Amino acid sequence: MTGDRDMEIYRQRYETFRHLDRLRWQMLQLLIALISGTALVLKATTGPIGCGVFSLLGIALVLVAFVMHRISSGLRKNGRVLQQIGRALGDHEIPDISNPWHSIAHWLMLLVGLAGIGLAVWSGWCWLRDTNAIPPLM
Repeated sequence: MTGDRDMEIYRQRYETFRHLDRLRWQMLQLLIALISGTALVLKATTGPIGCGVFSLLGIALVLVAFVMHRISSGLRKNGRVLQQIGRALGDHEIPDISNPWHSIAHWLMLLVGLAGIGLAVWSGWCWLRDTNAIPPLM
């Protein structure tokens, strides 16, 4: 009876693992679409770009990075349980994903988050400069 229970847990965890992995790569696709759309808007615009565009892009990038972090965290937690149940059932080939620093998705999440924070800070400085709250640099 416990073998059937373990097999059901294994099936559910494996499906969850596949779902989260698919979501992780869909976030990358969303990121590419967001950056491509922004590039098209910037290319089509002839006048000066307001600070609000960069602020919105920065906030969007931080949100994408946060979602990527949550997905990766869930994937690692699910992976640990999947590995334990898999070993009990004789599946010893499930990769160890417990270390986030070995994942390209983790590095990409950090890069996107830092870019978003940088854009948000820069847009804040841009807004302060445009309202003459700070003197120009030159």
